[in-house]
Amino acid sequence: MNEFSYVTGVTREVREGLILWDEKAREYVDTYYQGVEESARDTRFYRGVIKSRTITNSLPEIEEEKVRSVFDDQNVLASIAVIQDTSIFVEEELVDCIEIESIVNSPWNLIQYPVSEKRKGAATAIVEGIIKENGEKGLSRILKLFAVPQEKIFYSNLGFVETNGSGEMILSESDAAMLLLDLEQKRNSDTFD
Repeated sequence: MNEFSYVTGVTREVREGLILWDEKAREYVDTYYQGVEESARDTRFYRGVIKSRTITNSLPEIEEEKVRSVFDDQNVLASIAVIQDTSIFVEEELVDCIEIESIVNSPWNLIQYPVSEKRKGAATAIVEGIIKENGEKGLSRILKLFAVPQEKIFYSNLGFVETNGSGEMILSESDAAMLLLDLEQKRNSDTFD
């Protein structure tokens, strides 16, 4: 299981990581899509490139404390998320929680071709980090996000449940606890493999 370090805020390393992402995305477009970005349309890679550019371009307007990221074992930016405080109804009671507004992995973690930089688990690590951070602060570990249809299976596998068919997905307190337990067990079993 790959290990990632969790970072809050917009650091110099996060900014440099986003620049590297853009450079690598252009390199992959040249290598795998004959230099035509539109040729990658309808792929996770293309959606990720668009999302990462949106985050990069929005960084000046995003409150720094709303950004979360993870770095891989080479200290390279692997995933970034923008979060916000929100509230949802749980059993007819309004509960504060965190909404993941946007989450995206590095281009090498999204491209369908084998590349040496690929490190699986970055998006899971950022979700894990957000859950742990909230727990340490004594806040709700409930998470909310809106998933595009192509990503719903990934989030379902983490324990998120779609609420109303709109793409809104919720990770409950108990499912967040189960995810943390599952990840810890995987880490422990990797230690003995």
